[in-house]
Parts: sequence; C-alpha cells; structure tokens
Amino acid sequence: MMNIPDIESQLQLLRTYLTQSKFHRNSQQHLLTMNFLTNLPRKLSDQEEREFRLLLQDAIIEPEEEKTSSSVTAVSREAPKTSPFDFLIPKKGWLRKYYDYTLTSEPPAVFHFASAYTVFGAVMGRNIFFDKTFYKVYPNVALVLIAPTGKCRKSSATNIALSLGRAVELNVLSERITPEALINGLTDRSEACGLVYAPELAVFLGRQKYLEGMVPLLTTLFDAPDVWKSTTIIRGEASLTNVALSLLGASTLEWFVDALPREAFSGGFMSRLLFVVQEDTDRTFAIPIRPEGSQWESLREDLLELKEIRGEVTLHKEAKAWYEQWYLMHHHSKVFDDKFAGYHERKPDHLLRMAMLLRVASTGLLEVQDDDLTASLHILEWLEEKLPGVFEGAASSQYGIIHQKIIRHLRQAGGSLPHSILLRKMQHLVNARTFYEAIATLIDSETIRLKKEDMSKVYELLEGRKHG
Repeated sequence: MMNIPDIESQLQLLRTYLTQSKFHRNSQQHLLTMNFLTNLPRKLSDQEEREFRLLLQDAIIEPEEEKTSSSVTAVSREAPKTSPFDFLIPKKGWLRKYYDYTLTSEPPAVFHFASAYTVFGAVMGRNIFFDKTFYKVYPNVALVLIAPTGKCRKSSATNIALSLGRAVELNVLSERITPEALINGLTDRSEACGLVYAPELAVFLGRQKYLEGMVPLLTTLFDAPDVWKSTTIIRGEASLTNVALSLLGASTLEWFVDALPREAFSGGFMSRLLFVVQEDTDRTFAIPIRPEGSQWESLREDLLELKEIRGEVTLHKEAKAWYEQWYLMHHHSKVFDDKFAGYHERKPDHLLRMAMLLRVASTGLLEVQDDDLTASLHILEWLEEKLPGVFEGAASSQYGIIHQKIIRHLRQAGGSLPHSILLRKMQHLVNARTFYEAIATLIDSETIRLKKEDMSKVYELLEGRKHG
C-alpha cells in the first residue's frame, strides 16, 4: 500500500513546488493548488495563510509578464482569480456553495460573500438568536458595499443574492421608500421581518425633508425590538411586533458622505452597519462562463431547508472560553480614534452574529465552535482595514472631504504623484488656493510629504504607509 505523507509533509512539498514553479491563473496547477489548500483536513494558521498567499502570488504569471499576448478566447475563459479574501471564505456549507457559484462573476469575492451573508441573515429573521441575558442577538445584518462607480459591479453582486432571497419568499423592500412605506411593508405580519435593499444608499437616505426620521427609525429597528410603537411617523398609532430588519446597501464613498443627512453619522447608526470597501475587482471576464442551472436550484433548495431551522444558538464550552477571553481583551483595548468608539462597542455583537450564521450555514447546527468565532473575527478584521476611510469621510467637513480625495488619489497612484498631475485631478473640485491650503495641512499633520525630484515637486503619502 502506498504511504501517503502526513499533512505537514504535504504542505512542505507544496512550499517547495510553489517556490520552484511558475504557472498561469487559468492553469490546472493553480486550480489543483487552490483545491488542496481549500480542502485541507485542518485549518491553516494565520502565518501559514499569509505564507501560501505570498508563494502563490510569486508563482502566478500575470498577463504583463507574458511574452506573447493572450488570445480573446483565453481571456474570456480565464479561470477565476484569487484575492486575499478568498482564503477567509468558509470551507463548506451554503456560503461556500454560493462562493463557488459566483466564481465567474466579476464583482470581488468579498462583495459576493457580503451580499450572500446579508441575505442569509435576513432569511433567518428571528428563527435563531443568541441570548445575551438582557437582550438577544438576532441574525439580521445591516451592510453597505462601498466602491467607485462601475468598478466593482456592486449591483451584480447584490442581485444574485437577492434573487435567491426572493425565491424563498424573503420580504424585500426596495429603493425610494419613506418611513411610512417601510412601516407598512412590515405591518400585518406576526414577525415584522424583511430586508431593505438600497442600491443607491445616498438616494434612500437622502436629505429630502420627507425622509426626515428615516435614520433614527432604522437605528431602532436594526436592534430587533419585540414590540415597536409610534404615533409620530404616520397619523394614528403604528405598531410592529417581533422585528428583525436587515439592510443591503451600496454606494460610492463620495455619495455616501455628501448626500446623507448629518444625523446618519451620529446616534449609533454607523456603528450598527458593516462596511465592505473595495477600490477595484480582481476578476475580469469578457464573456463570463455561465454556471450550471442546477447550482442555483441547489442553493435555493438548501436555503429553504436552512430557513426551517429554529432555536437558541449556544456556545460550545471551548467557544465560550474563547469568547470570554477575547471579550475582556477587547473591552480593555483602547480605541485609537473616537469615531470608531460606537463600532468598537458593538463589535462583540457583530462577531456573535457572524459566528452563528457561519455555523448554521455550514452545518445546520446551533452550537457555535471556537473555529466559527475565529473565522468571524478574521473576516471582521479584514473589513476593518478599510474602515478609516469611511468613518473619516463621514465625519469630515468640506475641507476634510478635500483632504480625503487627495489621499485617495495618492493611494490609487501607488502612494505618490507629481504636483501637476495631482492638481489636475483636483481642479474640478477646488481652486489653486484651496488646493495649496489642503496640501499644507496634510504636510503639517505628517499625512503626506513633499519631495523634489529632477526640478519637479512630488507628493508622497505617509499615512498610507503607517496604516497599510
């Protein structure tokens, strides 16, 4: 009988292979490597994940490295690329099957995961919960995709997930609805559950007077109260019972900051949201490969079965010890910026919500394991890397917005730009005097620095280097 090397030996062989090999993303070698790492019988450590991510990046031949141009057919049939987030996708269950189904769709993997995660939480409604003694954590998720216009196909990602939600009779409330229409969409139900879909979040939460009251209403309903009553939103008394409201929104960062009412950035609204920020997608398909129809139907059938699960979610003994230790560390950790204080306070609930949804989606069971908590924490930390831009922009004055645009241009250019090019990029927004004032402020705050190269001025981003 053939002796099969143990896992550690196999991993060492793979390290050697990747160090000595070069292959294309659409090659059999790449697909086999990804399948091996995805289906390991044990979870890779954080250090191992980073190591293999770098080894893969070095082994893959990018298009610009090729000596001859690829044919149109090769480009259109290119195998899906992998991103750092792909390694955080659950290894099995409904969310994994959804990821596999969307592999040839252009939005980034994290947008597909985020859309599916939000819709799955909305479908579960109040069926499952985690009891925190004085309140319950339900699986309703409020999440916003942030990306430049047209760059990451935000609507493409949300539409796939929503099609599955609607196929299992999820109550979807769309676009331009007033507070009154939102309440009407949840009334006359034993459980006032549903998902607000806002493909243009800035429109949905605009500053128009008829929308006044939407932000505090959403803030309250996101907390899933057992009973909600009001006599101020509509004439007469409005009442909702057993609430679980989810939100799936999308916006550019500029529209999100410029168009939302100031009340959206205070009072706890922002801390209840998860933001998924991407500048671009690593997937490109001239003619995407159509998934088999049976895959969509299988996802729908699985979602129907999961929808029937009910009960209290508990923590396994080891998971409970893990969570208590993490909670104490988190509670005593310092918040590096006051703008993040609200999110920092609510992060434990975000963590529990994600862990219970990952567990149910993967196994259909209601006992969370420590692996679920660890996986959820890694995902949240990945999302948090892009949070500073969102919260800083939300809290900015007009000058603050100009500063953020300058920083964004520098980031997109790889960290530095000549003076003349940066000024041209900003001239539609500011005059020369305002530009120089903004530059002076950023230099004084050691966010950027001025370098002189060959008789020309170059601005170099320091803030990006500090925070990655």
